[in-house]
Amino acid sequence: MTYNNKITSSDKKQIVSLLEQILASEVVSSMKIRNFHWNVESHNFSEMHSFFEELYTETAENIDEIAERIRMLWHKTVSTYGEYLELSFLSEEARRDLQVAEMVQSLTQDKEITIAFFRTAIDKVSETNDVWTEDFLIALMQKHEKNLWILSSMKD
Repeated sequence: MTYNNKITSSDKKQIVSLLEQILASEVVSSMKIRNFHWNVESHNFSEMHSFFEELYTETAENIDEIAERIRMLWHKTVSTYGEYLELSFLSEEARRDLQVAEMVQSLTQDKEITIAFFRTAIDKVSETNDVWTEDFLIALMQKHEKNLWILSSMKD
């Protein structure tokens, strides 16, 4: 069964490729945030522990929505950590001994990278007939922009 939404097969492949990179990066980001949530040590532990939990909960929702959008385009989603690491435009964080300021800086940089990728992806998707994905990416980018603002406000 297919739905003819007037998006060419070639455009769908390009859109799915972008969505897969975003999905993979959200998964990598989620693990980094969980690392920080689990391993944070600070005088404001409770606040940071809760903040990281909010971030990874939001990220989990993003992951599900991105995967569902890929499925709406009649493609199967990538689903292994190997694929995620290969496709992600973000890097893992293996260190468990970061200070809070380093955690915040790492996530701030990730948000900046993510927003830049979204801007490029939105431009590419706007050249197709897929206004739904374009709108979806704009909304996701707005979430990242808000989180960038919050993280930037935490810097000493």
